[in-house]
Formats: sequence, C-alpha cells, structure tokens
Amino acid sequence: DSCVFSKSIPMCRTVYGLAVLSFLVSGSHAFSLVSPVLRGPAIPSTNVHRRAPPSSPISLRAAASEADQDIPEGFRAFEAKEKSLDEWFETLKDSRSSIRSMASIKIAELHDKDGKGDEIISRLMKLLVLEDVHERRAAVQALGMIGEKVLPPLIDELLETDDRLVRASCAKAIGAVALKNPELLPDFPQGALDGMKKAILDIPDPVTKIATVSSLGQIGGGDTAHGYAGCERALDVLCEALAVTDDMGLAAAAVNAVATIGQSNEPFRAKAVASLEGLKERAGDIDGFMFVEQMIGNHIENLSGGGIVGEMNKGRA
Repeated sequence: DSCVFSKSIPMCRTVYGLAVLSFLVSGSHAFSLVSPVLRGPAIPSTNVHRRAPPSSPISLRAAASEADQDIPEGFRAFEAKEKSLDEWFETLKDSRSSIRSMASIKIAELHDKDGKGDEIISRLMKLLVLEDVHERRAAVQALGMIGEKVLPPLIDELLETDDRLVRASCAKAIGAVALKNPELLPDFPQGALDGMKKAILDIPDPVTKIATVSSLGQIGGGDTAHGYAGCERALDVLCEALAVTDDMGLAAAAVNAVATIGQSNEPFRAKAVASLEGLKERAGDIDGFMFVEQMIGNHIENLSGGGIVGEMNKGRA
C-alpha cells in the first residue's frame, strides 16, 4: 500500500490511477445520481424513500395510497407483520433483499417511537463494521431514511475511525440521507460538507476518497428528474479538491462527479466547466495525469454541448 501514496514512485501512482479508472468504467454507478448502492433494493412506490413530514410517519400503506395505486382483483394490500424493533433488527440479516429493505423502512419508521432515537441510531452504526455486506447495506439504508439527525455521528465516525470499511459505509450513509431526503439539499448541513472535504483531502485511503466523492456527487447532483436541484456547496467542495490535489485517484473520481453535477444542474454548469478547465491547465505538470487529462477533455466537450452527450441532448430538444 505504501507505494500508492508515494510521490517519488511514478509507476505506482500510474498503476493506482489505472486501477481507479478501471473501477470508474466497470463500476460507474458509484458516481451516478441513481447509484444502486445508495438506492438499495427497488421499492414499488417512489414515495417510500422520501422523508415523511413529522406528522406523517413512513408507511408503505400510506405511500401506496398517495400514489393512488389500484389493487388488482384477486389480490390484497401487502401489510408488514408487526414486529418489535429487536425483531426488525434481526430481519436485517435476512437473505432476501426485499425483506431486508422492509426491515430498513420499519426501523426508520419506528426508531424514535419510545424516545430512544439516539440509541437506535447508535445501534445501526455499530452494524457498519460487519463483514456481511447485505446487512451492512441495510443498516446504511435505514440510516439514510432516518434523515438529517444521523449526519453528526456519521461525520464523527468518518473522521475518527481507523477502519476504512466503516469510513466508506459512513460516507455512503451520508449519500443515502441526500438520496432519500432530497428536500434537505438546498440547506444540507455545512458541517457535514466540511467533514467530507476533510475526509477526501486528509485521509490517505482511496476507498474512503471514492465513497465520499460519490456521496458529494449525490448531494451536489440532487434528483432533478423529480424537481430537486442539487446542493451547489457540495460542488464547491469537489471544485476546491480539484484545485489542490495531485492524487490521481481522487482527481479521477472528482472529475467524474463534477461533470455529472454540471450535466444535471444547468445553473452549476459554468462552475463545473471552470473547475475542470483549471485542473486541465495543470494536469500536464502532474506525473501520471495523462488519463485524467483525457477524461477532462471529454467531459468539457459534453458539458459545452459537443460530444456524445451534447448530441443526445440536442436530439431530445
């Protein structure tokens, strides 16, 4: 691992960059605004993943009602069997993704039923150390659905733990908060954004960097398809990182995220292009940035109305 971060061994940095670029190609969903890692298993109603108003608890039945979904003849409405919180936590271990998803929803719905919200959040965070990826992801989904109140403990753990698996899970949970509560984006807590900036610049772990950049992309990109613009201050964090980093992995990930934010949020596009152009100007002086420079050129062309994406957008117009 030591060669990954050594500035004196260009070949190691090039290999690291190639590995990251390979990841971007084969797992591009990590930076997509509809990342399956963050969205989790599909839920029939698009309203379920939104945070319900305080006076209206999360409910599958209510969500189905809001969507005015007719129940076909011969079928009946599905209702989750009533369980205690302890039983729902056990259900997070279920081998079936739909059942784990149901457990995440119910835990989020019931987490503060007895005034023990902080205790339940702490209990969910302890699951982030698990090797079982399915149970760990279910805990991430539950934290995301609980919403803004989970951000302070997630940021604290992101910056304090030495376990990179936990750091990555914390970063994904922050992104899940943005995904499942897009109404928070205009006023997304600055403390959370500052903590994420510190994580990508100060923690020398590519897994943490990529997961955190992905979540910043989620926060900055928003959900424009459903009328939720992204948070420009998240784009600012990524632009600030691009202005100072000579880490190829961070640069490649952030370039992708900045371009995606600019593509989905027209008001942010000029800022995204300026940031990419700034990095391109100095990329030639940074060893191993040849591939990042090529990426930047393609993204600028697309954001400026040319390239494949530009032509596709013209077709839609």
